[in-house]
Amino acid sequence: MVGGFLVLSLFLPLYLHYFPVDTLLPGWSNFGYLLVFVIFCTICLQILQIQVLRKISAFTVNLSYNLEPVYSIILAMIFFSEAKELSVAFYAGVSLIVFSVLLQSLQVRKENRPS
Repeated sequence: MVGGFLVLSLFLPLYLHYFPVDTLLPGWSNFGYLLVFVIFCTICLQILQIQVLRKISAFTVNLSYNLEPVYSIILAMIFFSEAKELSVAFYAGVSLIVFSVLLQSLQVRKENRPS
């Protein structure tokens, strides 16, 4: 996180030179949306992940955790109608992530069945 912050901080003046903006801070309505996404897509899902670790393996939880950006993007598509900017590569990536989560879930279910 610190490395990403430092690298982005170094490139921000260069970016702003070529792509100037009126303000760097979001407006109040955008701040409200960001707050909703932070609470739902990060905090709530992190709490659920910790609770789930009591029942299933860390590998399965981590695999499922990879869906968090997908949730965020889908909510942004719904609230902001941003689906027009997504390419076929995005949908292929989402399909691979969801498919891998389903395969892992099926494998865990098969292993946990009583013999």
